Amino acid sequence: MKLKRVYKNSNIILITFIIFLLIQAFDQSFGWGMNKLYPEFYSITFGTHLEGWSEFIWFENGLIETLQITILIITIFILLNLYLSKKKFFETSLIKRFIIIEIFGLCYFLLEEISWGQHLFNFETFNFFLKEDNFFYNHQGEMNLHNTSRIFNEFPRILVIIWCSLSIIIFKFTRLKNSKELTIIIAPNIKLIFISYLLLIFILPDLILTKAGMVDFSKLHITENEIFKGFNLSAMLSIILSFNFFRLSELQELLFVYYFMWHSLFLRSLYFK
Repeated sequence: MKLKRVYKNSNIILITFIIFLLIQAFDQSFGWGMNKLYPEFYSITFGTHLEGWSEFIWFENGLIETLQITILIITIFILLNLYLSKKKFFETSLIKRFIIIEIFGLCYFLLEEISWGQHLFNFETFNFFLKEDNFFYNHQGEMNLHNTSRIFNEFPRILVIIWCSLSIIIFKFTRLKNSKELTIIIAPNIKLIFISYLLLIFILPDLILTKAGMVDFSKLHITENEIFKGFNLSAMLSIILSFNFFRLSELQELLFVYYFMWHSLFLRSLYFK
């Protein structure tokens, strides 16, 4: 019961934090323009004519990435502790293998996030990643794989999206719950479905509107002689509804690691009463 209460409070903090991020990002992206158009209504803004995203929050080594790394480290230690302490008590080898795979997967996630230590120690990128004719050419000149190819970026991301947002929903509405091992692996606690629904909120609108070609930043501003005159309401609404007025991928990744952390905590609670 105590862990469930902590989970509830943690989710309240998360939602509050996300609301803050949305308000800040909206002001950063549209505040200057809204202040010019409707000074009586939008009288206070921290936004500028440059618009864009907050570097402190969204860029490399910023707040969101630091939170991701911190949560990943915590999750890896939770799983290591669980495996090393209780491995002989697991019902089947399937659960042990799952935990091993998850530990390796999260370690890869962590190392890619910090570019295998480059963000921490500021060493030069190996020439191997800087040769344009190389399959592993890194488009951002960093020491990681996810910026070299869609294979190392989009494919793992799709797998993570499916696991974090759909696995427990599919589990809830199918007969998979008749399997004790799959129940332990997929849904150590059905309350994880809250995070899955939250993830879908920040995945589906972007997927639908972007694929439909409705998100177009080039149409956002109405100008006359290069002077800002207003926003194109249709373009603005598409950007807002698809959550593209901030680095959406970074928020999604924060929710991924948050899901992994709570999945690991609930999994551990099954063996540590």
